[in-house]
Amino acid sequence: MPKTWGSERRFVGLAAGSLLTLFTCAAAAQEENDSDKNAARELAEQAAKAMTAEDFATAQDLYQRAYALVPAPTLSLRHARALAKGGRWVEALEAYVRTTRTRLDDKSPAAFREAVEQAQAELAELRPRVPKATIVVKGIDRKSRALSVTVGGRVIAPALIGVAAPMDPGTHPVVAKTTDGREARATLEIQEKEEKSIELELPPAAEGAATGEPPKSEEAKLSTADSSQKTWAFVALGVGAVGLGVGVTTGLMATSKHQSAEDACPKGVCREGSSGADDAESFRSLRTVSTIGYVVGALGVGAGVTLWLTAPKKTEAARVGAWVGPASAGLRGAF
Repeated sequence: MPKTWGSERRFVGLAAGSLLTLFTCAAAAQEENDSDKNAARELAEQAAKAMTAEDFATAQDLYQRAYALVPAPTLSLRHARALAKGGRWVEALEAYVRTTRTRLDDKSPAAFREAVEQAQAELAELRPRVPKATIVVKGIDRKSRALSVTVGGRVIAPALIGVAAPMDPGTHPVVAKTTDGREARATLEIQEKEEKSIELELPPAAEGAATGEPPKSEEAKLSTADSSQKTWAFVALGVGAVGLGVGVTTGLMATSKHQSAEDACPKGVCREGSSGADDAESFRSLRTVSTIGYVVGALGVGAGVTLWLTAPKKTEAARVGAWVGPASAGLRGAF
């Protein structure tokens, strides 16, 4: 600890007598009301007693409360010392920095200037003693919102995962959790000035959990399969409807050509090159296309109906059917 910490008991012994002077100086710099000043004075006196009893947790809390009421660098310095004594070195660093950043001017009390100077000295002594730890988590992107890492119950910012970061000395449980239920645990033991790296490996992600989404339930899987199969059913029905439309249309055209050929070819005999011969040839071609259309239509409609009826899940009754006109075809229904 900094040398000034070794004289903490002597400082505490003088604290009670100097508190009134320090708060009088603070009042000259800021316009706190009497109630806040009296409360802060009482809290600081209680914190000093807690420091003497080495109850650092209580002292930390009381000094922090007193500083919130009267933001004087003298109280901020004592708060930093209580944190450092209690092993909360990372927070102590911030409290020291906060003290050093106190704005001073020609009218600032001498006690404030002395507190800032002491904070600068103690900060320079403590900073190189703070250990550093690198926490690496495997099995997920460190920037993923699905990941949460805690050290000693405190959440670590994603930006600090995978890099050396200041850490309080001692033994700390480290836990990495994801929103899909995966978890990895380890114990970090680190001492003053030490630099360590610790690695946590998450178990493999379940299906659908790579992006932080929970795995799909069986009901969701069935719903997805149902939707996919019904989509293909629509496609098959559409193809079938088109096939039937082509079959009907070309069938009607073939019938017309057959009638024209009969009229132009007495007794079914057509002279080569005559209009009757051309109509007969057209009839045969259209008949073939019509037949293919009917076959495709039948297969398409049959496949569509089969796919629809055998879908894994039916969330709602549906009515679907194909319609065919002389020159068009399509689907109609309620879903």
